Amino acid sequence: MQSFIPSAIRRYRNQRRLTLDNVSGIAGMSVQHLSEIESSKRDPRLSSIERIADAMELAVMLVPEHMAPDIRRYIASQGRVFTSTQSTKEISHDDPA
Repeated sequence: MQSFIPSAIRRYRNQRRLTLDNVSGIAGMSVQHLSEIESSKRDPRLSSIERIADAMELAVMLVPEHMAPDIRRYIASQGRVFTSTQSTKEISHDDPA
């Protein structure tokens, strides 16, 4: 299974305008080690992922697999919650007269 973690780490680091040197220094690992994790050349331990996340002020969460699709949708929708009871019809605001 291909992990999204390396690309997510790099993407978030770049969005925050942090350098490999910044993050690796805070995380207590070499620049080369972090670079190899980001480029998928090295399979990181969970402890390394946690240190990198802490350095970038992120949280690592383990989620039951059956909940993962819902959580991904929630994140993709930027926190908007949709339930099956919500209507998909648009309400007309036209003047009935």
